[in-house]
Amino acid sequence: MSDVIVIRGEVAYTITLDPSVWIFDERKIDLRTYDFSDETPQNNQAAYVQGAGAQWDKELREGVPLPETQPRSLVEARKALEGDYGMRLAPFLERAEPLPTATAVRIHREGKEPVTLPLAEARRAILQFAKGGKPIRENGPVLLYLPEQLKNGEAPIDAITTLEVLSSES
Repeated sequence: MSDVIVIRGEVAYTITLDPSVWIFDERKIDLRTYDFSDETPQNNQAAYVQGAGAQWDKELREGVPLPETQPRSLVEARKALEGDYGMRLAPFLERAEPLPTATAVRIHREGKEPVTLPLAEARRAILQFAKGGKPIRENGPVLLYLPEQLKNGEAPIDAITTLEVLSSES
């Protein structure tokens, strides 16, 4: 089992993902409390634009708040390290810049058959990297869920080694 995952194929940039450092990333999602009820890409984009606009307006009116300088309590820090966490796959795919002809993502798995998802579905995926605050070692380093799989308790795509972006010409 590899501890890193490579995004390659029909992309402008090959990217290596290291899920072991995501616990410190502010973009992580607490999978135990996350609300999956409104998970369509259009709604996500609209919500992001609306939220960014509201924040911009607020900062213009009130100014930018100073960052918190007080350390978090030990209880808050411990809680942050005991959850089930995931990251969205979309930002990583966008950073790799799929070519205009890209249509799908083939998920290569160690010792298992590859799984192919349409690019739009792959952008909705969530990569779970921690369970009970611990890295996923067995069949890891991540488990790939679509939001409805996670919500319904369905089995994830596991043992991922590479995400290969495919084009319709491949």
